Amino acid sequence: MDIVRWGALGFMASGLVWVAAGVFDSFVAVSGFGTGLASLILPMVALLLLILGMVGLHALQRPSYGIIGLVGFLAVVLGGLAQIFGVVVFVVGSSSALLWLVSPVGPAVMVIGWVLYGAATLRARVLPRWCGVLFIVSLPVALILELYREIFFGLSGDMFLGVVLLILSYVLWPLGGPLGGSRTS
Repeated sequence: MDIVRWGALGFMASGLVWVAAGVFDSFVAVSGFGTGLASLILPMVALLLLILGMVGLHALQRPSYGIIGLVGFLAVVLGGLAQIFGVVVFVVGSSSALLWLVSPVGPAVMVIGWVLYGAATLRARVLPRWCGVLFIVSLPVALILELYREIFFGLSGDMFLGVVLLILSYVLWPLGGPLGGSRTS
């Protein structure tokens, strides 16, 4: 089982879930129906899958990107897990005490990690340079789109991030080995 391919699948699935979350939120905004738990759960599923994608990408680039890449990777993972933990406590424990992990702490840590990881990707030269640039700009752009959706004609940051992750999965897939099998013929 190749971790890089599993990472590509994680990015692909995360991208699809982010797009679905964005479509769902747009539908809710237009229709006026209540958001319910789906607006919390879809992004958390997408974050879990994104973390799987990051593990695969980390396995690919780890020998080449140094401490900046490691710190970026850990920040993305810990920021995502913090958000998930905050939502779980809110949903299961019916307590809003840890919602500060969902926003602003979790996303802020993830943005810092995402940008650092992009810089490390540029430095590692394992992926095309545009992948590093995409890392540096994509999460900040997605957050801006989410905050100012009405200015950008309803374009959701979730949908934008989903497309970015689908692109990254496409780049990552051929760099891995066979899923569940050995490399011998």
